[in-house]
Amino acid sequence: MCDRLGDYWLGARLDGGGQVVVREAYDESGTRHALAVVPPGAAASAQAAGHVRSLSIAKLTEARLDGEPAYLVTEYIEGPTLRQVVDGHGPYAGDDLYRLAAATATALAAVHEAGAVHGALTPEKVVLGAEGPRLVGLGLARDGAGTAEDVLAWGRLLVFAAYGSEQRLGGGERLDRPLRGLVAAALHPDPERRPNARHLLMSLLDSPQSQQGRLLPPEPIDDPPLGVRAEAVYRGLAPGEQDVVPDVFLRLVGVDSDGVDTVTTASREELVAGRSAEEAAAIDRVLAAYEQAGLITHRAANDEGGQDQEPEPDGGEGAGDATVGGTDGAALGGAGGATVGGMAVGVLAITHAGLLRAWTRLHEWLDSERDGLAVHRELARAARRWEAAGRRETALWRGEPLDRALAWAASGRRRVTLSAGEQTFLDAGLGRVRRRSRRRWALMAGLLTVVVLLALWQAGAADGRLDQTMAKVAASRAEALRLADPVTARKLSLAAWRLAPIPEARRALTATDAAVEVFADPHAGPRSLHALSADGGRLAALEEGTLRLYDVNTGRELARTAGPEQSVRAMAWSPDGRTLALVGVDRSYLWDVSGPIVGPPFGRGLGAPGEQSAWFSPGGGLLFAAARQSGERWAWDLRAGRAVYVNEYVVVGPGDRTALVFDGRRSEVRDRGRVTAAPWLGRMPWEYTTFAPDGKRVAIAEETGIQVYWLDGVPTQYRRLRPSPGYPRFSPDGRLLTSTDHDRVRVWRLSDGTLLADRQVPASGADRPAQATFTADGRRVRVLAGRGVVLTVELEPGPSPADPAAHICSRYGGLSPQEWARYLPELPYHDAC
Repeated sequence: MCDRLGDYWLGARLDGGGQVVVREAYDESGTRHALAVVPPGAAASAQAAGHVRSLSIAKLTEARLDGEPAYLVTEYIEGPTLRQVVDGHGPYAGDDLYRLAAATATALAAVHEAGAVHGALTPEKVVLGAEGPRLVGLGLARDGAGTAEDVLAWGRLLVFAAYGSEQRLGGGERLDRPLRGLVAAALHPDPERRPNARHLLMSLLDSPQSQQGRLLPPEPIDDPPLGVRAEAVYRGLAPGEQDVVPDVFLRLVGVDSDGVDTVTTASREELVAGRSAEEAAAIDRVLAAYEQAGLITHRAANDEGGQDQEPEPDGGEGAGDATVGGTDGAALGGAGGATVGGMAVGVLAITHAGLLRAWTRLHEWLDSERDGLAVHRELARAARRWEAAGRRETALWRGEPLDRALAWAASGRRRVTLSAGEQTFLDAGLGRVRRRSRRRWALMAGLLTVVVLLALWQAGAADGRLDQTMAKVAASRAEALRLADPVTARKLSLAAWRLAPIPEARRALTATDAAVEVFADPHAGPRSLHALSADGGRLAALEEGTLRLYDVNTGRELARTAGPEQSVRAMAWSPDGRTLALVGVDRSYLWDVSGPIVGPPFGRGLGAPGEQSAWFSPGGGLLFAAARQSGERWAWDLRAGRAVYVNEYVVVGPGDRTALVFDGRRSEVRDRGRVTAAPWLGRMPWEYTTFAPDGKRVAIAEETGIQVYWLDGVPTQYRRLRPSPGYPRFSPDGRLLTSTDHDRVRVWRLSDGTLLADRQVPASGADRPAQATFTADGRRVRVLAGRGVVLTVELEPGPSPADPAAHICSRYGGLSPQEWARYLPELPYHDAC
């Protein structure tokens, strides 16, 4: 099998290397499935599987029987197999055996009544999920298999569950007399004398033990999909390591002949070439972390393609199920790799192509880079060939290939960092173009006849090509700056248009800005802390012990004071905008922004490093703080001066009246003394939950998108808002919802789920997600991004100017000589206005 089959990206093998190939699979949305290749001679069985309807059986979601190979897709059931449980925890006894017998007999009866057979009912084909035992692997039996064989397999299944072996009906009292009689009948050597599945089920329903609850796994299910595993590794990395993750993974993704994402290979040398020692060490730590998680693997050096390489399956018996997850066996070093002195050698690859869709963060990186991935791969190969050829000038790019690469390098890339060799290759190509142009001009100056006129014409054409090239470069650099510095981006797009009115320059000139207004903290440094007020009007900034307050609308500094003596981990504004909270290492502080100094220490702090945050409750009476990586969290009642909600995960609603307490199945809603059980919150992420202004709804950003719920757990809308892995926030009137992660903001209209805005913003750093808030009228969103940059995004943009060039000149002017020297050093200065 290759990276994909039909519309599914493939993950680990789940069949233990058996004859029937079963793979974890992910669709375009990143939803997890199990995909099984239909073996020869099983077409009728696969066809019949589509008629089975039972909650005790993994649901068949798609059957492609007319292709090569034919395959079935079923829902993925998280949980251990019966074999894993028995091998790990010992055989079952008592009522648990009745529960298992009833559940499996129910599934088998449904299969047979639909005119199908299972044909391979083994301990690997029973999964103990969160809702009880589920039967998987349907539709793969050889044609001609009979129902009596399924009943025999059911008997062997119960024997295994009771004694840990499928070979004989053991002694002892593990099976009481009624159940022992049913199992013995199912194991009768004469198929004609075995009971049918319906008879087994009806007999079991007469036993009270089979009706007393469900048989659940003996311990919490730990079977995360690829995306969750990748995100957990990412979250556990240090900020400097997180910064290089996109570059590592994007260099391991290619594009196939159909223009579809696919996994490819790269050597470690390619990943660290041109990096500082610190960056190279960070990349090595990233590779080690993802290898240990089985998400990146080493392959033999001659395995350059990668997409047809079949990763080694897990050797344990637990991997033998069509819908059972668990480890995929890609251990450190990976399949096909070799080691020298304890270090893995060869090339690196993403272990499973399913990660390209399962990991939301990687999918978004790909969306922003996909158009340029092919350009980059071509550039990397050309740079290596140029280096191997001794840097001969004839191996340099020129013309369209150079133009395309320069344009991509200037603006098409968002996450990929050019290696030193790639950057040198591009610089040498551009230098060659400039030298050839200068030589042509020198030749023209020495000719005085008709040859002079011909030379002038030829040189003019060459100079025109140079102007077009530099116009593309200027337009590309304008696009690269459009997020962080839209004003300079506008000036650069005007310069591109004046150099040559090519399509790229026109697109840059007429492009919609990511923001209509931009404010940047002029004193921001790499360790500055910032907090945006609830109305988006004021920005607090702490840098080198100095605390400043800015008016975002005017850019004016409103106040300045000394910060606390101890290091500050996080800051937060009160809802009324009068108080700023500063959470230190072991204590916290409040600054009444109308006063000159920060107040005395109180309460607690955040000692753990990593992603830290602080926030007020909507009513302003509680201060919360949390450190994501360590799990440290607390809440402080500012009025009572004491800790509250100790060791609880809590989200508080408007007026501080209602609180959601997240505690697994014991989750609850507390409303002014009244407590209501809320088990529906059991698997919800508390840190991605926020109340609506009416206090009756909550928005929760889950793996599959944002859903808005009533407080009883009933969704308020029929579909989720996608995609969004970030932090949600309602508009003041509750009609809009925004979500931010570290480099993107999205806004939806809740009445119909329309996505009103989807903008990339300057990266805020892996441990400091962007903050977003609506203006009071709900027509704009202000986003606090990296290094104290506040963008104002217009949700209802006005009409574009009739003459964009004149508009830019009148509003911003052209590039100054200093700006021109910085952004277009290859050309002499021209006043674009």
